[in-house]
Amino acid sequence: MSAAEGPAGLLARFAARREAMVDDLGELVRRESPSADAAAVTALAAWVAGRLAAAGVAAERVAFEGCGDGVVARIGPESGGTLLLGHLDTVWPAGTLAEIPFRVEDGTALGPGDFDMKAGVAVALSVLAAAAAGDLKPAGGVTLLLTPDEELGSGASRDLLVAEARRHERVLVLEPSGDGGAAKVARKGIGLVVARFSGVAAHAGLEPERGASALLELSRFVLFADALADRSVGTSVVPTVASAGARANVVPETAEATVDFRVWTREEGERVAAALAAYRPADPRVRVAVEGGLNRPPMEETAASGALYRRAAALAQMLGFELPSARVGGASDGNLTAAAGVPTLDGLGPSGGGAHARTEHLVVDDLPRRAALVAALLEEVEP
Repeated sequence: MSAAEGPAGLLARFAARREAMVDDLGELVRRESPSADAAAVTALAAWVAGRLAAAGVAAERVAFEGCGDGVVARIGPESGGTLLLGHLDTVWPAGTLAEIPFRVEDGTALGPGDFDMKAGVAVALSVLAAAAAGDLKPAGGVTLLLTPDEELGSGASRDLLVAEARRHERVLVLEPSGDGGAAKVARKGIGLVVARFSGVAAHAGLEPERGASALLELSRFVLFADALADRSVGTSVVPTVASAGARANVVPETAEATVDFRVWTREEGERVAAALAAYRPADPRVRVAVEGGLNRPPMEETAASGALYRRAAALAQMLGFELPSARVGGASDGNLTAAAGVPTLDGLGPSGGGAHARTEHLVVDDLPRRAALVAALLEEVEP
């Protein structure tokens, strides 16, 4: 693309690629890739790597133990420039496609995983193919990283994605956009804690006083956890799963509770995690083991990430659409790159809705618009 063409020229080029992008999206969705099915995720990674190679993009598969393969593709140097970030796995079990087939109806694409986030992958494929063809020139180069385990918390891919982020000036995350097509400028951090209680069993009718109820202690813990929430700063602490005991006539000897917490700042996450870890049973005969903590740090907005959003919003206007901003409760791998100190802008995937729901869908006409926006950002020199 010549400088004279500007964003409008990019939009025209990607509008001409619209049907090819829809075809790619269909291929991606039809290759089901549940997070827990390593073979299926690997098969999708192989197709993506092959698709990129056919377009002249250097791409390789990266194995992650137990999670299937991811994909790394580069145009230009390994450091500097921009990291495009996404994931290949979905929350949908194999066989869902038979119930919800991929289809396009009245300008809307439907299918399991199309919004979250195979549409973002389709955008990346088109943008990198355009760069390889010389239709755009990414400033400082561009790397695409597609992980296999984002929906599981990125345990296997975390080290690599953070290392890749730190080699780049900025990160653009192709996760689904927010309501109204919003870019995501902040995300809550997510914490998960499991508390296991060990008490003393006894006959519930003959001598309950000899027992030390793990269930009663679990109940106290759940109330304690609930009290840690602070709505004034957006901190939620929610006990979500619990189990206790084995027989109806026995004082429960064991119990277990899971607590989910969400926070806007790292300080809040540390406060909640420390309080849960410090819990001590009221009955000294009951022991407790608390495991877990802040799994994904919050994606907090910084001066640099704010500047990146404002530039993206300005480019979107040049392309003929608005790009609002949103702060959301869900997390992504953007949380990890932002916490690593790299300016990060999330939610750059096409507009739509119903992530993780059977109504999952996206606006087909937004595919070329989002591709043009990402391409225009890639040509920007400053993060």
